[in-house]
Amino acid sequence: MIRQLMLGGVLAMAVGCGGLEDESRDSWFVVNSAESAGDGLVLFDVSLYATSYETNPSGDCAVLSMTAQATVNGKSADIRSRGSKFQKFKQGCEPIRFTGVAPADSEKISFRLFDLGLERVVEFQNVFEPMSMRIVSPEDGVLHPGQTLVVERSPATDTATAFSGGPATFEQLSFFSGEQQFHFNHGFVQDGNRLSFTVPTEVPAGEGFIALEGDYNSGVTRCDFTRCSFSRRKSSRVPVVFAAP
Repeated sequence: MIRQLMLGGVLAMAVGCGGLEDESRDSWFVVNSAESAGDGLVLFDVSLYATSYETNPSGDCAVLSMTAQATVNGKSADIRSRGSKFQKFKQGCEPIRFTGVAPADSEKISFRLFDLGLERVVEFQNVFEPMSMRIVSPEDGVLHPGQTLVVERSPATDTATAFSGGPATFEQLSFFSGEQQFHFNHGFVQDGNRLSFTVPTEVPAGEGFIALEGDYNSGVTRCDFTRCSFSRRKSSRVPVVFAAP
């Protein structure tokens, strides 16, 4: 009977010892990677992790049966690891892991795991949509030192990666004027997919651009585990004019 599930690469999870139907354990579904497989396809590497020894002293781990199956967007996936019993010297379990392909233009990516009559599903949206950014204020794109700059990024379903539910830690705005670059990744205000910054006073006047870069989790439309994540590096830039003080 399956007690915990885990997906690694881009997905990781941890499930309890009562099988897929047991929701008493923490679980984390993670997509480890998504790389080109040629012919317009993307290869996904996914893992499902069991609970740690500290949170699960009994050492129960998820182990798939030999009849278990996994799919990516309805197509059969290859199960690379069915998991392992708890290994005390590692203070954990080997993750369940599978790989599968889906078209690179898919609007949604759906991962399904079947075992012993039970099914668990994870779905992400706008996975391959590139990030774009627009200036909300000032509308004319002329930035004055000390002025508040408001930008909006898309897709709005993406969320900046954060540690343990804390504030976003992998999102950075840079100001470029001429050949000079100024990083600005602290003290900004976030409201959904809108970010507010104060234009640095040290940026010289002239034409330039602003660039936003970060690690973003794709929007989750279904997650049959405690947590599901699919993080990808994205960036965007917009031309601006920096005004003199």
